[in-house]
Amino acid sequence: MTRRAVVLAYHRLRDRPLEPDEGDYVLPPSLFEAQMRALAGGRRAVASLADLAAGRYEDGAVALTFDDGCDSDARVAAPLLVALGLPAAFFVNPARAGGEGRASWDELRRLAAQGFTIGSHGLDHTLLDALPPGELERQVAGSKRELEERLGRPVDAFALPGGTGGERARAVARTAGYRLVLGSRPGTFRGDADAVVPRIALRVGHGLAGFRSAVERRPLFVLRQQAHYAATLAGRRLLGTPGYARLRARRLARKAKRT
Repeated sequence: MTRRAVVLAYHRLRDRPLEPDEGDYVLPPSLFEAQMRALAGGRRAVASLADLAAGRYEDGAVALTFDDGCDSDARVAAPLLVALGLPAAFFVNPARAGGEGRASWDELRRLAAQGFTIGSHGLDHTLLDALPPGELERQVAGSKRELEERLGRPVDAFALPGGTGGERARAVARTAGYRLVLGSRPGTFRGDADAVVPRIALRVGHGLAGFRSAVERRPLFVLRQQAHYAATLAGRRLLGTPGYARLRARRLARKAKRT
């Protein structure tokens, strides 16, 4: 029987977005804590990415990932995860490390020393669709080299920035030596470590009930996330990735002004 796992994707943990384009992917720390305590108190195993890559996980397991290298990774998420004994992976853009709202290199080294996985999220979060070969190589392989030099340990997991790049980026990542490539398409991991690993991104509107729906892979919840993702892809195809990014940024900026 194929063992299934859910890989959850988090971003910044803060009461309000630091930047408008972070949108509803920013979760209040209190909500994140409630979700993690529910996970730790439940019956589902929490697996590391190394467990997924090696096939060492229970059916129904959950894996935790965090994108963008936010300072809340080290200051909010990690202390709680350590206290609860939960593994996690943090995906970083090395060119942005230490910038405003980003974890510093010292904080990233401490995360690695605590046993957390540090992976690449591209050099500077450039979306990978339609990049020329040399720039794609720099974003994927170059970010790996810089992280390994700075952290002094292997980096073998890559999360596609914005879920972009598809099979082309996956192939470059595998050639560069990454064991796992993670995307943004909602779905269930079924043991195929060579394919782009699906993830479910947690947004503030999901609350605790939505978190439970994600962990339990409730069909209606997953279908809604897939519809949201499909609409995003359609927008990117229609407007092009840069055009879609500009439209999204303007929409979120207007929303931020209203709130």
